[in-house]
Amino acid sequence: MHQQQLNISSVQKDLPKLMDLVIRGDEIIITKSDIPIAKISPITEKKVSYSTTYLQARSIEKKRSPFSDAPEYWFG
Repeated sequence: MHQQQLNISSVQKDLPKLMDLVIRGDEIIITKSDIPIAKISPITEKKVSYSTTYLQARSIEKKRSPFSDAPEYWFG
């Protein structure tokens, strides 16, 4: 991965070209008066299977009582 530093005006002019660089895997640091203020980088997706997420949600649901957040006065 390559990293480039550009000022805001350069980014405004060349955004389509910069997006092509990001798609290739490069990282762009945006500066204002030579101070880094933002970074544009590719998104790396986490691969999470549906079954794993579902099982985690179910285990949390089973641990929690359906009335755990209900005030005591509801039940007299």
